[in-house]
Parts: sequence; structure tokens; C-alpha cells
Amino acid sequence: MQGKYSNLITHAAAWIHYENMRRKLASLVQWLPLSDPEPGCTAIIGMCSRLPFALDANLRCLYAARWAELRRIVIAVDATRDSFPHVDEQRLRATYPGIDVDVAYYSSEQSAAAERLKQPFIYSWMSWCIALAQVRTRDVLIHDYDALVFGSTLADRHRELVRSGAKFQGVSWYKVNGFVPEDRLGTTFEAFADATWLRSLPPVSLFNKVGLKNGRSVVYDTTLEIQDRLLKVGERACMPMNLDELVHPSQMIHQYTMFRKFPTKALPSFSMPMLPFFAYLAGKMDALPRASASLNSGERDAVDLAGDGTRMNLAQLGTEQVDWLLKQMVQAVLALRLPPDLELYGYGTALYDHVGTPRTLQWRGDFTGAQRDWIELATRQIQVHS
Repeated sequence: MQGKYSNLITHAAAWIHYENMRRKLASLVQWLPLSDPEPGCTAIIGMCSRLPFALDANLRCLYAARWAELRRIVIAVDATRDSFPHVDEQRLRATYPGIDVDVAYYSSEQSAAAERLKQPFIYSWMSWCIALAQVRTRDVLIHDYDALVFGSTLADRHRELVRSGAKFQGVSWYKVNGFVPEDRLGTTFEAFADATWLRSLPPVSLFNKVGLKNGRSVVYDTTLEIQDRLLKVGERACMPMNLDELVHPSQMIHQYTMFRKFPTKALPSFSMPMLPFFAYLAGKMDALPRASASLNSGERDAVDLAGDGTRMNLAQLGTEQVDWLLKQMVQAVLALRLPPDLELYGYGTALYDHVGTPRTLQWRGDFTGAQRDWIELATRQIQVHS
């Protein structure tokens, strides 16, 4: 057997596991059909309550990239209203005027189920569905909590969605878990979709599912199965975003959730160093020096980058990944027109030192000309202050 699982027994066991999860989750989220949608678009965000600082970094960029048809933002917090210090909706509306910002919370039953299983894809599915239940517009932007968007590309993509009549538009074709780009299934992050179509289906139909695709063993991620089963090829579209338009570390919340579940275990960690950077963009100026101190402590398997005591093992992090992370960070500060910052440069150096990168190879990755100019200015500032 080709694809995600190499033999029929493993494939069947995974199918049973996912179907059991679907059965347990099926009644946890409900919505009504969206029979008379308003024009325009709503952005939905699943907020990780344990990383509240990322919200302002996210909204700061989304608000700057807003367009006339973006009418509303709905944030679904993965905690109950009573258990989480309330998001100040009045502050958010004052900070981001001209657009409705609403917050929804998990019920006690939803929170207990998600926390018991501690699977990242359960949190993302549940949060997006809770937010989607609040949508009143025809179109929805499924906006990742760990994504920073820039420029006018979202406006261009939404305009193309409306023009084309597509029901789903991703930024790339899905190509993991047994799928290949030729399957033409759009990735869910930063995806536009027809909210009327999504709300015509039960929420659990959006959940992950094991299946067969052209003889391959596959695991359908959020929305993939309904795209494959219900949409014609012409109703699925793809319109990419480049690094100038989207900084998306990918799996930041997933990896953080896994370290919560398995602290100090050697797990994929290539997005974890973005956590203090998001806090920095949200105005927490102590986030980068605190993270640098944790990196310099010598505890390779128990680094606290989130500032909440979550112990992360960065053994799988290497120079190439640090180069990639810093490329994203510098691109974000350039897009936001932030000047070179000694704390950010020092944090990058601490990351290189932590993974054992020789000084001669630090800050030498695949940076663009503008990014290298920023690095050079920061280097000069460091030399002046030394």
C-alpha cells in the first residue's frame, strides 16, 4: 500500500481511531444553515488561550491588510469564558476601528473534550467551527493564529474567489499525508471558502478522516474530505502567497501543544522559536531577552520559549531551520517597517549558538537583499554598543 500508511492493517487501525474521534466529537459543535448570507467576508481565527500574546501580533497584520469586503473578525478562544481572562473586546474594537471584532468561547463540554485528547487538529477544527457558526457573510477567511499577512494580496484573492465562483481557494495544493498536488485539494490555512456551502454540512464533516485516494492511503485534514467528495475540480482554486505577503511558521500551535503533552521530548520544533517573536510584535519587549536567556542556560532539552514554563527540547533544530526562522522574522519587521533591533539580532545569535552554528556561518542564510541590509544595520549597531 502506498501513501500515508504502508499496509492495510495500519490503515484500518487509523481509520477506526479517526472514526471513533468523529463519533465522540460529532455533537460538540452545531450550527444552522446560512440561508440568507450578507455580502462580504468574515475572518475566523482559532485562538490558543495559552499563547494570548500572539493575538495582537496576528490582528496587527490582518488589520493593516484589511480590505473593504472584510466586514468582521470572529475569534474562537479554546477555553471557557470563566477559565480564561476575558479578551477585552472593547479594547480590540478601539484598537482596530472600522471592523467588527467578536469573541466566542468553548463550552465546558467542548473544553473538556479538547483538553482530554490534546490533539492540535481537534483544537483547530473545533475553534474554526465555533467561529464559523457565528459567520453571517457569504465568504469566510480561515485565518491561522500563527500567520502574519501583509499587503493587498488577501483583497486580490477574495476578489478572484468571487469572480471565479469557486467554493474553496487555498494558497497551495495539499501534498502530505498521502496526497499529491495533482489531487487539487486546497490547504485550509489562509483559505477562503463559501460559508453558505460549509454551513450546509454538519460541522463534523469538516473533521479529519482516513480514506483511500486513487489507491493511496490518505489522511484528510480539515475540509479536505468535503472538498474531494463534494466539489468539482473547477470549484477548488489555488492562489499562492509569497514571503512578502505571508509569514507563516507552520505548525507553531501544533508543536507547542505537543510539547505541552510531552515536555522535554525530542519532537519537531522548527516553529517554536517564533513564539517570543510573536510576543515581541505584540509589544512584550521582555520576550526576546527572556527567551535568549533560556537558550543560553545550557538546558538543550528544557528551553522555555513561551515564558509559561513549557519545557521544549530543541534537539531537532539545526542551522538551516534557524536561517529559515530568522528569514521570516526579518521579513515581518521589514513589512511592518520596524528598524533594526538589538534584542531581535541578539535572539537570532542565541538561536545559532544554541544549535551549535559556528559564528562564521551565523546570519549567512538565504536572505534577500533587503533582509541583508537590515542584518547589516543591526550588526553595526551591535558593534557600536560593544
